[in-house]
Amino acid sequence: MAGLLAIYAALALVASTGKGVSFDEAEQIAVGYDIWVRHDFRLETANGDLVKRWATLPLLISRPTLPGTSDLRWRQGEPYVVGYEFFFQCGNRPESLLLQCRAMMVLMGVATGLLVFLCSRRIFGPVGGLVSLAIFAFSPHMLAFGALVATAMSVCLTLLASTCCIWQLLHRVTWGRLVVSLVCCGLLVLAKLSALVILPIAMVLIMVKLVSGRALEWRLGCPRMIQSRWIQAGIFSGLVLAHVAAGWGFIWAQYDFRYVASPDPSDPGIILRVRPYSDPVDPTATAMLAWARRTHFLPEGYLHGIGWLLGSNDTRQAFMNGRWKTGGWLVFFPYTQWMKTSPFLLLLLLLGCGGWWWRWRAGPPKTRREGGRSSTALVPSFYEAIPFVVLIVVYLGIALTQDLNIGHRHILPIYPAIYVLTGSTACLWSLRVRWPKVLIALLLLGKVVDAAMVYPHYLAYFSPVVGGSSQGYKHLVDSSLDWGMDLPGLKRWLDQHNPGSRETVFLAYFGTDSPDYYGIKCKRLPGFFDWRARDVYPLAPGIYAISATLLQSVYTDTFGPWNSGYEQRYQSTLRNLQVLERTAKDPPERAALLKEHPPAFWDHQYNAFEKLRFGRLCAWLRHHGAPNDNVDHSILIWRLDAVHLHEALLGPPAELDDDAVSRQ
Repeated sequence: MAGLLAIYAALALVASTGKGVSFDEAEQIAVGYDIWVRHDFRLETANGDLVKRWATLPLLISRPTLPGTSDLRWRQGEPYVVGYEFFFQCGNRPESLLLQCRAMMVLMGVATGLLVFLCSRRIFGPVGGLVSLAIFAFSPHMLAFGALVATAMSVCLTLLASTCCIWQLLHRVTWGRLVVSLVCCGLLVLAKLSALVILPIAMVLIMVKLVSGRALEWRLGCPRMIQSRWIQAGIFSGLVLAHVAAGWGFIWAQYDFRYVASPDPSDPGIILRVRPYSDPVDPTATAMLAWARRTHFLPEGYLHGIGWLLGSNDTRQAFMNGRWKTGGWLVFFPYTQWMKTSPFLLLLLLLGCGGWWWRWRAGPPKTRREGGRSSTALVPSFYEAIPFVVLIVVYLGIALTQDLNIGHRHILPIYPAIYVLTGSTACLWSLRVRWPKVLIALLLLGKVVDAAMVYPHYLAYFSPVVGGSSQGYKHLVDSSLDWGMDLPGLKRWLDQHNPGSRETVFLAYFGTDSPDYYGIKCKRLPGFFDWRARDVYPLAPGIYAISATLLQSVYTDTFGPWNSGYEQRYQSTLRNLQVLERTAKDPPERAALLKEHPPAFWDHQYNAFEKLRFGRLCAWLRHHGAPNDNVDHSILIWRLDAVHLHEALLGPPAELDDDAVSRQ
């Protein structure tokens, strides 16, 4: 067990050292450190408070420099800009910040792996525990998010722990179990707003327990066994209220038991920024938030974060297998599971559960003599696996109804429970015949090799059944593949393939890292976030490096496939700019044109044209074969000459689809 956990920690941390800042990391780290140092709860709240606090603990010792309290973006409450300034403009070393904070996340990943082992061993014995832990330790998903400052791993750990604690508490109530369960649920509430899924999970577990008719062992005060379902239901109601109260208390503790979000309420310039979609569209949620603000039921910063999260998620752009949608698909998460789940994991799960069922159907365990000693092959009860099945079914069922289809990571919390159930292979391991052991060992070896093939680009893992990671950009983007971490990889690629910057490099980057920090000399194309300095230039032959998310026209002004509306706007702005260009050598004509249309008009025309030009280029690239190369599976590389560019920008549209985008 210790060896597997050590291998996991080493793989996760070493793989992360070659990666840059992921999309949310700079913001999460800067906000967490700001909370510790300034007790500021305005910037970004109710979304990963546990991770922000935990990951930034080492910074309290190293003491990096935060943007000053006079910094305009800090005062206006812009977390992503503050994160960028903290990493790249305050004299801090980004590599050091990432290493310190990611090491803390690796510890959280190790704790999750240990919990998976303990849960599996409890049901399936030591062999089952080691199988489950081996699958966890070589899971690309656990390795990727085990070394990223993101909310996914914190939800994996606290949701699994809370579910297990609640299930045990429903059968035996002791002071120790009660305290541990309250702490786990309190931390779960701080992990992420989606952690409220523990409520329906707990309700299902309570119903299962009551229907089973099993006695409840009461160890608070006078020990006794409680058989009555009505008395048990009353006790469970009290336990639910205790857990809700614990969660409420943990939230207030995270916010220093203070309602006001600002670190200095006397300074009116330090504002709680009102963001787009800051209030939910649901009238009931809006009314509840208004009541909570009026009564100060929850801290101001937490309520503001809830309002922003509930009001923004329904409008996200999504891409799946050549289709686009504003909102989400019912089949999105099943599709991501098929794309990004190792076939060896699926085979082990099917083999284990099938063997478990077969052993159970075979009848009661038989005693046999081996080496002069008697041994009994016990078959675990399916009842013991109920909490893990409920976690998977409830969490995935709720996820299917959501419109936030931006990444596979949003269903990552079901995977630790799947790994626990895969420990059921131990039911076949205990057979006297050799073939089950050989088959299980081969599948585990395949799982290890499968993970090794994608090292160190674990986030970009795609099943070899669907073409592997190199084909991932055709199926999914955003945090399922491309989270902005691969600028260091791009720099290494350019040093090798474009020494001395002999060819012009055009970069369209999705993320919050800094190309300038890595010394990437390039002309910037439209990106997301689009923080580049504005520059007027034509597209020329050279190297085109485009993030996969932007190639698929997600988070761009030309969302979805190229269509007749985009084409009309493109041709219109192109004609206008050609008229302006023709007057360059005729000052009187240029003056007359500027009198008719002032410079602000032409600035707007160029900005619109630049984004439309990039959208048309991406549409052409999507239809003209595979890229020449790719960087870490997320940044695609083309070498384009003048003929290619003329065809892409001035030839007939390579794509003209008015019906491919669904809108809600």
